[in-house]
Amino acid sequence: MFGLKASTTRESSPCLLKNVGVSDFNKQHLRLVSYAVEFNQMVEELAAKEPDASDWKRVDALFSRVCLFVSTHFREEEEQMEKFGYPGYPGHKAQHDKFVASLAKIQSQINDRNVKFKGKLSTLLWDWLYNHINEVDVQYRDFFADKGLK
Repeated sequence: MFGLKASTTRESSPCLLKNVGVSDFNKQHLRLVSYAVEFNQMVEELAAKEPDASDWKRVDALFSRVCLFVSTHFREEEEQMEKFGYPGYPGHKAQHDKFVASLAKIQSQINDRNVKFKGKLSTLLWDWLYNHINEVDVQYRDFFADKGLK
């Protein structure tokens, strides 16, 4: 369900994520999906109860991993865009910055131990993964392929 289409065609696949043409980025996208799945599982566990100190510790740890990985992934994508002169870089970076700002708002809710973060983070992650990767990241596929980045 979360795999990338293995064929060499560049058509959309029945999978959740499209192949963006850069192997490292595809792998990173799948890792982001794994974090979203892990987070959804945690939300389901916490749906029927008020989180206790142990639950908040798990939330903090997972959210920290998500933020660190997002930061690393965005930096690597942006470095390649700058290196090769990707013309869509400014808009792409602006979307990354907007996502990071959204994560900061959720971090504030987590820090305040506000359970409203659960739905917001889940929605944010899945919307980002599906829409940004399949509609925005996929736009650099041909550009990077022309530059020899695979």
